[in-house]
Amino acid sequence: MVNPNEDTEFNDALRARGILPPKPPSRSPSPDIPHITHSDAIRAVAQTADASQLSTLLEADNIDSDDERMFETYRRQRMAEMRKEEKLGRFGSVLPLGREDFVREVTEGSKEKVEGELEDDEEEEDEDDEGIPQKPRRLRGTGVVVFLYKDSVPLAQHLRPLLSQLAAAHPATKFMAIRSDLCIPNYPDRNVPTLLVYRNGDMVGNIVAGAGLNGMKTTVQDLESLLIRFQALIKPSPAIRARRRDDEDGELDDDLDDEVGTVNARRGGVRNGGGIGTGGKQKDDSDESDFDM
Repeated sequence: MVNPNEDTEFNDALRARGILPPKPPSRSPSPDIPHITHSDAIRAVAQTADASQLSTLLEADNIDSDDERMFETYRRQRMAEMRKEEKLGRFGSVLPLGREDFVREVTEGSKEKVEGELEDDEEEEDEDDEGIPQKPRRLRGTGVVVFLYKDSVPLAQHLRPLLSQLAAAHPATKFMAIRSDLCIPNYPDRNVPTLLVYRNGDMVGNIVAGAGLNGMKTTVQDLESLLIRFQALIKPSPAIRARRRDDEDGELDDDLDDEVGTVNARRGGVRNGGGIGTGGKQKDDSDESDFDM
């Protein structure tokens, strides 16, 4: 019996006549390997190294001038990125607030300009999905969220850890907490918890007694979405979104579109739960407001 895999003259003759299939190649051909230059390799290293690693590379004895220039360029870029991140992420937790510090920490603190913030005539244009230039969303100053709480109010206890999560996920926003009666004497318990939102020196919104949220079922994603609407936060945190994907069971419920209308995003006072936070009309006389400081 003929073994077609044997390397014999007889099998070669059979292959030549098409009786046996051709012999398989002894090895697979080598794929084309792109040529990598020294400059490409150095750039790849520089792009992935941090500032400390680049400083170490610059101290090498055998480094040539071209490599040195590239490492130094990327090192300066990394240092600038680190300074910007430190400036943006200067908070990261819920800070205690004293009544006497309210104006300095909240009103004046919300006026602090974030590094890299563009002036009106410097604003870059974004493009929508169709490539049409659109003006970017303008958020001046620093977002400040003040949490008025009482330990005896269950919803306040429920929101506290959610705010801590948001503060860690959004370190560019200042989160502060003060007991409601220490901030505003005789502040009604029925209005607790209250979230005051400040930006660029103005109170741009507040959430009284959990208006716009989902009560004791409120999630950190619900709270984040609402604070984005009131410009306390710029955009959703990737960490929060990842947590939402993990928690979802295939059903997406978002009642904020219906409920957020009950929250007044205009500057003014809270009066018996009928001013800001409940959509009620404001009175100009701040002396009668529950927010008298």
